[in-house]
Amino acid sequence: MMESSQLSQATSHKGLHIRESKLGKNLPGILMVAIIAYIADNIGKDLPLIGGTVIAILLGMLLKNFVGIPAVFNPGVQYSLKKLLKYAIILLGTSMNLSQIFSIGGKSILVIIAVVLLGIGLTMFIGNKLMGLHGNVPILVGIGTAICGATAIASVSPILKSKEEETAIAITTIFMFNVIAVIFYPILGGFFGMSDEFFGIWAGSAIHDTSSVVAAGYAYSDASGGIATVVKLTRTLFLLPIAIILGVIVSIELRKQGTTGSKVNLVKIFPFFLLGFLAMAVLNTLGLFSEKVIENITIVSKFMILMAMASVGLGTDFKKMSQIGLKPVYLGLIASVIVSVISLTIIYIII
Repeated sequence: MMESSQLSQATSHKGLHIRESKLGKNLPGILMVAIIAYIADNIGKDLPLIGGTVIAILLGMLLKNFVGIPAVFNPGVQYSLKKLLKYAIILLGTSMNLSQIFSIGGKSILVIIAVVLLGIGLTMFIGNKLMGLHGNVPILVGIGTAICGATAIASVSPILKSKEEETAIAITTIFMFNVIAVIFYPILGGFFGMSDEFFGIWAGSAIHDTSSVVAAGYAYSDASGGIATVVKLTRTLFLLPIAIILGVIVSIELRKQGTTGSKVNLVKIFPFFLLGFLAMAVLNTLGLFSEKVIENITIVSKFMILMAMASVGLGTDFKKMSQIGLKPVYLGLIASVIVSVISLTIIYIII
């Protein structure tokens, strides 16, 4: 009995130690990112044409490339980029209701289908046939551009048996144009006088990574931010059928060669934070959140988005970007323009 009790206490202490060690590793980076976000937020209020989002990215980039970030901050920076953004999106669900989500999702579905199919197809054609890029770089850039950036690339790379350098080149290329999109999309939206709905659907269907979509959307307005988030989450779901199709194609090719391919892990790919977003929207639809609560939660979630953007800046390595060569960059630029123009054209027709 005594041994059982001692074992239980030891296990409990071990679990506590693991949690404390994780917090200890992440805390320095989280605090640094929060400080950058706070500074960016205050500067952004004085420079509304630039906005806190862009300033957070720029401050992070300046620190990373001209000052340097000690390794102790890296775990917290990565945590802020990968986890905090998902928590922010879940919280943003409190400002939406189910009727809005289904209305926006339904209205944007045609745009998303066109972006995904044409974006991937044209990028592969241009990369393979016109630019002579070999291997999986064209399809990885196409999928990253058309669906959900680095997440999509990281998800399909194992399915395609991509080399590490191919995955790194594609992610770096996509990352570069994500940063550009966050800065220039709100400027273009304002220049052309886009409505909140128009800009929200455009940002949600054309910008690559979820973090950049949410940041650009809320930089334009709260209304467009909510719309962009819903459109982007709807678009992210298209990763599932694309992964299945790729898995089937690769399996057939491998069987022809007499080898067996690995199965597609849909559980690993599925964006579970989407369920959290929907759950919060359900609670809001039921009237469980007051206007004041929604206002406060939105403030917190927008600050978390700033933290994620600071992490994006801190992850921008100019040296790595300069090493990938010009062809993938050109392909990334072309793919970004294709997706942007396709989405703009269809939105213009349906709205």
